[in-house]
Amino acid sequence: MRRIVKLAQAFVAREGRWPRLAIAAACALVLVMFSTNSDMGGDPSSPRGDGRYRPVLARGDGHMLYLMTMSTVFDRDWNWDNQLEKFGDPWNQKRTVTGRKGIPHPIGPALVWAPLLTVAHAGAKVVNVFGAGIPEHGYDPWHQRIVFFSSVVFACAAVLLARRLAARVIGGSWAPTYGAVLVLLGTSLTYYATYMPSYGHAMDAFWCALFFGYWATTLGRRDLPRFVWLGVILGVATLVRLQELALGVVLVVEVASCLAPAPDTTLKQRLRSALDLAWRAAITLAVALVVFTPQLVAWHVVHGSITALPQGAKYTRLGSPLVLEMLFSARNGWFSTTPLAYAGVLGLACLPRRARLLAIGFGVAVLGQIYLNSTIFDWWGSASYGNRRMCNVTLPLVVGLAALIWRCGQLVARVPRIPRVAWHLLLLLTFGTCAARNVARTTDYRAGKAAPARAIAGCCRYLPPGIKGVASWVYAKVGNPFSFPANAIFAVKHGVPLDRWEVAVGDYPLSPGLDHLIDGTLHTVRGKLQLSAPYVIEGLGPPQSAAQPMRYTTQREARILVPNNMPYGQRYTLLVAPAGASEVELAWDGVTVATAALQPGWNRISFDVPDDAAGMHELAIRASLAPHPAPAPPFPRPPQHEVGVAVGALEMEFLPGVDD
Repeated sequence: MRRIVKLAQAFVAREGRWPRLAIAAACALVLVMFSTNSDMGGDPSSPRGDGRYRPVLARGDGHMLYLMTMSTVFDRDWNWDNQLEKFGDPWNQKRTVTGRKGIPHPIGPALVWAPLLTVAHAGAKVVNVFGAGIPEHGYDPWHQRIVFFSSVVFACAAVLLARRLAARVIGGSWAPTYGAVLVLLGTSLTYYATYMPSYGHAMDAFWCALFFGYWATTLGRRDLPRFVWLGVILGVATLVRLQELALGVVLVVEVASCLAPAPDTTLKQRLRSALDLAWRAAITLAVALVVFTPQLVAWHVVHGSITALPQGAKYTRLGSPLVLEMLFSARNGWFSTTPLAYAGVLGLACLPRRARLLAIGFGVAVLGQIYLNSTIFDWWGSASYGNRRMCNVTLPLVVGLAALIWRCGQLVARVPRIPRVAWHLLLLLTFGTCAARNVARTTDYRAGKAAPARAIAGCCRYLPPGIKGVASWVYAKVGNPFSFPANAIFAVKHGVPLDRWEVAVGDYPLSPGLDHLIDGTLHTVRGKLQLSAPYVIEGLGPPQSAAQPMRYTTQREARILVPNNMPYGQRYTLLVAPAGASEVELAWDGVTVATAALQPGWNRISFDVPDDAAGMHELAIRASLAPHPAPAPPFPRPPQHEVGVAVGALEMEFLPGVDD
């Protein structure tokens, strides 16, 4: 009790009171948003447990994670069949070689939530004695509110840990507080702590923040407990999400730092120091793998193997990362949809010189996560609010953003005529507007509305009137300014305007689902690219009509953009009909891949591209121009006197053997 009183007195103490109140207000807002989230799947009255998928707070992947938690607590096994049968199997989960249904999600969230569900269930039994009437199957608001309240706690704890580290590294209270508040309210973390708390991303943010924070605050220590605790924390984080094992790269950076030239040391001494630290870092890895054992057991029990990834071997394409798309696309690009993340990453370069090793470690870890997430087949996170998988670097973002604000504050301090309050107002006008926009945008997806799964290009709905006009003007000229430099690189490479990136990148005509990767049916996937405006570079006339989207070539070489998400061999078939020309040549990224003499009517010209690289490609259609005779149905009259050929859709499929 005495400790609680001391903490309360410290909180209201005059020194640093306002920064403490600011972070408390931000956490309180997150709690209010969570408390007012009433999902219930649009059907609050129907009882759960009749076999239909009726979300309460858990939906989508969160529904699956919660069923895994229920099976762990109530059945004490990892057989999800009865939970899926009773509470809904919206995606018809596939049966594994063990004969039971598989859920391709990690076991970590279920293990973390299991004690909370146990407490919630015990509480339900107690209050039911007094006639509360809470369903004891566990899939109801009482149980889910208690379990998912942890997402609020995890999110706030993650930024508080980060704020504490930022204060230690940078000093002061306002810059670390601004960093923590802005990341809590201005990134994907906001949504996954409030309106989608059944996903494990807030939990992931906490365990990764704990690992980063403990590593940073114990730099320089070489005692065994340090590396054991690092391994324990890293192991738990890896249970929550497998890719968090890669966060251990900060230890590699620490080992490498021993090799840096230093006064009064020889190369032999530096090598000996690095080797001494390396074997200690190996202890961290070994401990993490031991802590990770429950996941191996779960894979063996459910999927019959501890090595076969439940998502399938093609879930990642390590040799074809789509980094620029993942960062800057209108389809949940990390930087373009949550600009404060952009600022936070850039801010890591602003850390003080004494924290250089910290900046390098965090920077390498963030780059590693960017790479790994850009290799996942749905790098946009499926139906996701922003790039949700990057919630794991919450602590580096807070520290980086705090450092950026601190550096800017130093510059402002050199101008004596600018009062401190003006600097705070400028921060609120810039960074604060981004956070307010993010909070406003999340409210669109409360009460169970799904976050977008496709690219959303557009501007300024959530901005205040005073800023909206300027933002609209900028957007009309260059598209999303937070897509730079990807939009500029794209514009130069393909000879298109800057704003073309925003509308052409992110959606893929040939787009398999997770089931196709798991059950080996990728060869059955088909796609079709209609030659709509975003994909036309030059040389094609306007579409003839909405019902007939065909176009005539109006230059000797017409070029179109062809987006591709999967680096596997593909077959493309272009529909071409003779107009002024009766011959056509097709070139793929400048290399001729097909030539054909055209027959009357539509011709199907196919060409194969083995092991096609992921990313944006160009298809050139080369045909001479000549006066077009009176067209026969169904071809309408061309828009100009001389044309080459009529072009229809581009059909796509994977080459046979892609599943081998």
